[in-house]
Amino acid sequence: MGFIGKINCTLFETYQMPKKPKSQKLVRNIGRAFGLAWQTDKKLVIWFVTLTAIGALLPIGISYSFQLLIDELVGIQTAAGVVTVALLSFFAFRYILELIDDLQSSIQYQYLDRILTYKMEKHLTYGITEKISGLDIAHFENPETQSLIQKANEGYYWRIPNFTRSLLYALYSIVALIGSFLVLIPFGFWIPLVMFASTVPRLFLRNKYSKVQWSLFSENTPESKDLWYLKSLLSDPQEIKEIKVFQATSELLKRLKKLQDFLFETTKKTLNSYFKSYYWPLILELTVLALLAYIKLPLAAAGAVTIGSFTFYIQNLSRISGNSRDLIRFMADLYENNLYVDFYFDVLDLPKLIKEKEPGHTFEEIKPPRIEFQNVSFSYPDGPEVLKNISFKLEPGEHLAIVGPNGAGKTTLIKLLLRFYDPTKGSILVDDYDLKEIKTENWYKFISTLFQDFVKFNLTIRDNIILGKPKMVDEAKVKEAAKKAGAEEFINNLPKKYNQRLGRRFEDSAELSIGQWQKLALARAFYEESPILILDEPTSSIDAEAEAKIFENIDNLYNDKTLVIVSHRFSTVRNADKIIVLKNGKIAEEGNHESLISRKGIYATMFQKQAKGYVE
Repeated sequence: MGFIGKINCTLFETYQMPKKPKSQKLVRNIGRAFGLAWQTDKKLVIWFVTLTAIGALLPIGISYSFQLLIDELVGIQTAAGVVTVALLSFFAFRYILELIDDLQSSIQYQYLDRILTYKMEKHLTYGITEKISGLDIAHFENPETQSLIQKANEGYYWRIPNFTRSLLYALYSIVALIGSFLVLIPFGFWIPLVMFASTVPRLFLRNKYSKVQWSLFSENTPESKDLWYLKSLLSDPQEIKEIKVFQATSELLKRLKKLQDFLFETTKKTLNSYFKSYYWPLILELTVLALLAYIKLPLAAAGAVTIGSFTFYIQNLSRISGNSRDLIRFMADLYENNLYVDFYFDVLDLPKLIKEKEPGHTFEEIKPPRIEFQNVSFSYPDGPEVLKNISFKLEPGEHLAIVGPNGAGKTTLIKLLLRFYDPTKGSILVDDYDLKEIKTENWYKFISTLFQDFVKFNLTIRDNIILGKPKMVDEAKVKEAAKKAGAEEFINNLPKKYNQRLGRRFEDSAELSIGQWQKLALARAFYEESPILILDEPTSSIDAEAEAKIFENIDNLYNDKTLVIVSHRFSTVRNADKIIVLKNGKIAEEGNHESLISRKGIYATMFQKQAKGYVE
C-alpha cells in the first residue's frame, strides 16, 4: 500500500471508543492504586502515611504554642523586661515543633515522595508491559482494544503515581481538617461546618473542569492519533522517500497544522471557560472567613476571649479553609486522574480469549507430529466466514504449500494452526489430541515461524538469531544458522560482525536492506531447529539466486521435518509434497505440483501466468 493509501486508512478510519469511565469506579481505583503502592514498597507506604498524619497535626500544635506565647506575653505586659520560664518554654516549644515540621516535610516531600514515585513508575511499566506482551493476538487485531492500550500507554507512568500522591495528600487534608474541626468546636460547633461549606462551590467547579478535560482527551483521540501519525510519517526515512518523489510534503504539513490548530483551539476554549468562573468561589470563601472572624472580634475586644485564643481561632479558620481547598483540589485530582488511570486498570483486566485447559496436555518428545484439520470453519468477531469446512492431513515430515489469491484465507489458516484463534467449527488435531487440549507453551516448542511482517530487532546480529531459542546460546549454531539462511557473507562484511547492533535507533548501529533483514529472520527460524517450520512469504524480498540457495538449505535441513509454506512464488512451492489451493475460504484443489498441473485448474492457470511472466 502506498503512503497515500496509508493516510486515507489512518485519517479517515472509524472505531469505537471505550466507554467513559464512571465516577463510581473511583473507589475501586483508589483501592487498586493503593494496592500497587503497597506492592511496590510496603515500608515506604507506612512511613509516608505516618509522616502524613504527623504533618497534618503539627500545624495545630504550632498554632497552640503561638496562642500560649501570645497570652504569656500579654500577661507580663505590666512587668516590662521580665522574661519568665514559661515564656522561654513556649518559645522553645514553638520552634521545636517548627523544626519537626520542617524535618517531616523535607523527609516526606523531598525524599519519600520521589522514591515512591520512581519505584511505582518502574513497577507500573513492568506490569503493563508484561500484560500487553501476554495478550492474545485477537486483542491486537481489535481497534477498540488498541485504542484502549494507546490511552493507557499515554500517561500511566505519571498519572498513577499522581493519583496515589493525591490520595495520600487528601489523607493529609482530612486529618488536618478533623484536627481543626475538633479544636474549633468550643467556639461553636456550627463554625467549622459553615467554613467548610463555603469551599464546596470550588469542588463543583473543579469537578466540571475535570470532566471537560477528560471529554477532550476522549473525543479528540482520533485527531490526536492522526496528528502523531502524520508526525511519524514525515519523520520516517522509509516513508519520506516516497513522499518526496510525489511532492506531497506540503499537503501533509498542511494537514498537520490544521490538526494542531483544532486541538489548540478546543483546549483553549475549555481553559477560558474555566478561568472565567475561577475567582468566584475564592471570593465566597474569603467573605465567610472574614464574617466568622468578625463575630468573635467583640469578645476578644471585651476580654472574654484572650488574644492568643482569638489568634488560634483565626488560624484554624484559615486552616479549615486552606485544608478544605486542598482536599477539594486533591479529590478533584483524584477524580481527574481516575478518568485516565481507569484505562491502565482496564488493560490489566483484559480477559484471556484463548482458554487453556488445566493442566493441559504436554508432549514429552518434541518431534514432527501428525496434524489434521477436521471440517474447520472460522469467522472473525462480527465478520463473515473466512474459512469454510477445511479438511486435510499433514503427515510427520511432510512439506505443505498453501497458495491462493489474496483474501483466500491462507494467513487465517496459519493463525489457527498457531492457535492465535480457535476454530468457530471443527477441530485441529495434533497426534489425535485437539489443539485446544494442548498446553500452548508446549505446542510452541514444536514450531518455528517466519512471518511476512517479521520483527527487525534493533539488537546485535547475534541477538537477532539466538532470540529464536533464547535459552540455548551456541555460537557454532548461530553461525551455522546464518550460513544456511544466506546471511553469513553480509554479516562478515559488517564492522563488528555478529556483535554489530542493527537499526537506526542507536549510535554505531548499522541498517540492513529488507532482503538482509529477511535472511536474518530466516536464520532465527533455523536456529530454533523446531520440528515444524512455518514460512509466510519467506523470500519475498530476496533475489532468485539467493532464494534457490536458501530453499536448497531448507530442503536439506527439513528433510525429515514438517514444513508449511505460504507463498505467491510458485518456484518456492513446486517441490512440496502437498499443495493446497485456497479460494474464497475453501479448498479448491489439493495435490502435488504435477497432479495439479495435469488437472489444468486454478493452480495450473496461476502457475502458467507466473511462468509466462518470467519467460517474457
